Formats: sequence, C-alpha cells, structure tokens
Amino acid sequence: MTDLSNFSMADLRNLQTQVAEQIKAREKDEIANVQKQILSLAQSVGMTVEQIMNIKGGQTKKATKTVAARYQDPANPAQQWTGRGRQPRWVKEYLEKPGNTLEKLLIE
Repeated sequence: MTDLSNFSMADLRNLQTQVAEQIKAREKDEIANVQKQILSLAQSVGMTVEQIMNIKGGQTKKATKTVAARYQDPANPAQQWTGRGRQPRWVKEYLEKPGNTLEKLLIE
C-alpha cells in the first residue's frame, strides 16, 4: 500500500477524485457483466428476464392480498376499515363518543 503521509493536500484530493471515478467505472462494468450473465441464464432456460423476475411495467410485482373490511361506519356504510394500520378519523371520532365501542362497528 502506498504511504500517503508525504502527499500534499492537493495530491490527496486529486487521488480521492481519481479513486471515486475508478469506483464508478468499475461498478458500471460489474453491473453490465451481471446483466449479461442474467440474460444468458434466462435465455438458456427459454425465458425472458422479465418472466424470471416477475417484472411488469418496469417494476417487480408484489404478491398482495386483499383484506376484507372488518369495520363499517354506521353513519356512512361506504366508509370501511380492515382493522389494520392506523384508525381512520371516522373510527376515532366514533370511539370518542360515550358508549361507543369498536365491536359495535364490526361488519356482520
């Protein structure tokens, strides 16, 4: 390894710039190499990269499940909540009133 203690500040900054540029160039080369390998593997099994990676429209598909609503606003049945995540405002407002419970909002 090179002894950097005798380098001037200007030399060190120049070296830093050169190192950063070299890292970017090598990363670019490595990414290109990996892309070629992936394409080659996909072609070897008769598939496209998109099929293997489940890519549609440039983004990876996420497996999502639709969760049924468990709670419904009695004043406005169109407002529903699954019970996951933060409580909607209408749930909080309903629960603030005396005698109201979350169980009363359950969809039967």
